[in-house]
Amino acid sequence: MTTNPLEQLLWDLDESLQAEGWLPLYTFSWWLRGQRRGLTEEQIESLCRQAYEDVTRRHRLQLRWFESSADDPSAGEPADPETALDFDLNSSGIIDGPMLALVPDPATT
Repeated sequence: MTTNPLEQLLWDLDESLQAEGWLPLYTFSWWLRGQRRGLTEEQIESLCRQAYEDVTRRHRLQLRWFESSADDPSAGEPADPETALDFDLNSSGIIDGPMLALVPDPATT
């Protein structure tokens, strides 16, 4: 059974959140590119935003800044509500600066 890119992305995000306890935003676009569906950059951005809205509606999550992908998911500084969402840090596969991630809201854990 073939799923559409958004359904597949949401499945991947839910699995990752359950297994790892957080969702770095860069993984949204990386997973879409990994599906190799020939999506344009505009389609990838749109799907990332749709997935973000869906995931944050279904789960009690908080957007936080982290120094690296090796940080503990319980660390990080809360992001300002007006922070621009960055789903695509770079395409090299190397994280070399602050990044945004969704983590369970500490008020609900």
